[in-house]
Amino acid sequence: MASRAEYRVFSIAKANQAVRELRRTLPALRRAVRNVEHMEERLEVLDLICNRAVSADNPDLKEYLSTRERYHRVLAELSSKLATLDEKGYLLRDLEKGVVHFVARRAGEHVLLCWREGEPEVAHWLPLNGQGAPDEQQRQRIDKNDEF
Repeated sequence: MASRAEYRVFSIAKANQAVRELRRTLPALRRAVRNVEHMEERLEVLDLICNRAVSADNPDLKEYLSTRERYHRVLAELSSKLATLDEKGYLLRDLEKGVVHFVARRAGEHVLLCWREGEPEVAHWLPLNGQGAPDEQQRQRIDKNDEF
């Protein structure tokens, strides 16, 4: 993961281009997470069954091995997709709510452009307070006079 100083700085137009991509990506990421969670639950059950001595031709063992292999493959794909978002400078804050931030500059200061899934475009920004995660309650509407 890049340090904040290395993050790409977005204009509103560039952030809105990213939003078009995120509208497709976020639902796919949520499906992948649910798929991983479902496989984890199934693997827990199969692990209990297969924890005892079972023969190599036991169907539960075969399901356990194939599910485990698929689980690791899907987990690696999910990790890769998340890393790609990070590499592009998209700061995924909440996958379930679809909250994404983009580093920008406003009046010479670094701020975060904010977008939530369901919003038509980036229309808010947050100040960076240097105190860890930004407070979503400080979200401010982008004014037509704001220069980013």
